[in-house]
Amino acid sequence: MAPLPPRLVLLRVHQREADLDSRERLSFAALSARGPDLIPLLTCHRVECYAAVPADADPAAWIAGRLTAEADGALVECDEAAAAHLMRVACGLDSAIRGEGQILTQVRRAYDEAREGGSLDPLLAELFQSALHLARELRATTPLGEVRRSVGSLAVDAAVALAPHAGATALVIGAGEVGKLASRALAARVGRLIIANRDVERAREAARATGASVVALTEIDAALDEADVVISAADTRGAVLTSERLARRVAARPLAVIDVAVPRSVLEPDRSLPGLTYRSVDDLAEAAGSVLPQALALEAEERCAAEAARFMRARAARSAAGTIEALRERAERVRASQLARALAKLGHLSERDRRVVESLSSGLVNALLHEPTVALKEAPERAATARELFGIDVSDERLRREERTQPALSVSPRRSREIEQA
Repeated sequence: MAPLPPRLVLLRVHQREADLDSRERLSFAALSARGPDLIPLLTCHRVECYAAVPADADPAAWIAGRLTAEADGALVECDEAAAAHLMRVACGLDSAIRGEGQILTQVRRAYDEAREGGSLDPLLAELFQSALHLARELRATTPLGEVRRSVGSLAVDAAVALAPHAGATALVIGAGEVGKLASRALAARVGRLIIANRDVERAREAARATGASVVALTEIDAALDEADVVISAADTRGAVLTSERLARRVAARPLAVIDVAVPRSVLEPDRSLPGLTYRSVDDLAEAAGSVLPQALALEAEERCAAEAARFMRARAARSAAGTIEALRERAERVRASQLARALAKLGHLSERDRRVVESLSSGLVNALLHEPTVALKEAPERAATARELFGIDVSDERLRREERTQPALSVSPRRSREIEQA
């Protein structure tokens, strides 16, 4: 017997449910668990794992076992609820600043990195493609695209507020998406800007539009001495902003560090150094207000829920195609055989009458198969029963492939409540 199709399962933690320490621990485990059947999505505020889980496995136990880490505060959702959540995430509706567009790039990067590892489960590939398409469409055709605030903009606001004077020097560590956004926004609001990055050429690209100075991470000491405020958007985990480096710097004069990297750039013992003002992504999120009108947010939520339902219905209809085709082929063989036998006994019929009889047989077959066809498209989990009832050979490679890709449908009441409360 061919294996049952996998289920779509999501394990997620957000800053609303888990503290930053818990999210950091889970992010390491998620990266280690990445594979064709699991895509991690890691951002400043969330750790999420989308997985194609064997149908006979317990979803929560399977994904927790793959992560080999305790998921404090994690939620597990399946099938349509999991699909709807990714749609919401890609559209920025689950972000600290609702509707922000930076998350779209992060979702795309997670998908691209998963594909680089080799073959990707078709369920996950199609899910991410659908979510990215919906987010791009909504940002292009609705006021959602007008939301400009992001984690990067919050970091810049905090940096300017903590800078000691208007002509202060700001150091941005990292030239990724957040680092580039922060650099562009900071350039006009501070006296001098320095960009530090492991890949110096990438830092130069970010600096061209801002006139910033550029240094390699290995040569950061002089830049840190000059800086009044630092935005760290790079995953350095204490390897750059080391204890010795920070202690030496704050001994000379106060320093403000806005740490938007996950995992964080500054280790826990150093965040309370005398003379250091430290802000994390969670600190910034507390100050973030909603910039998305409630009516627009509800409309976008409804679009996400509708797209998730459409996605699962389309997969369901497609997954039953092999059984429907095999059923119709079997019915056609029976029809043709019985028609030939009948016409052999009705040799006196004219050509026109023969066509009428043949048309009648086709109409009967189509009428009899209509209800089973509709039922299989709406409930593909009945395919195995249909094959058994109609004597369809399951060894057909088409049907094996169908069973591997057929989704199991379920709707999470938790997602319905979240949408109603949004």
